[in-house]
Amino acid sequence: MAEIPALFSQRSIVVRHAKAAMYHPFIEAAALTIVDVPITFFTIMSFCIIIFFMVGLQNTAGQFL
Repeated sequence: MAEIPALFSQRSIVVRHAKAAMYHPFIEAAALTIVDVPITFFTIMSFCIIIFFMVGLQNTAGQFL
């Protein structure tokens, strides 16, 4: 979160929109975060499924019963 002001200071279009009172830079950051959540979830799940079968973990929960 500390890098967000530095990130937006580098984006001239966001600065122009903020000066024109079109929307607040926080809304831009929130929108990017909301868009990144499904992409991150898909990436993590794909990686975990591949690793799960590569290391040969058991497919049943019988050892926990």
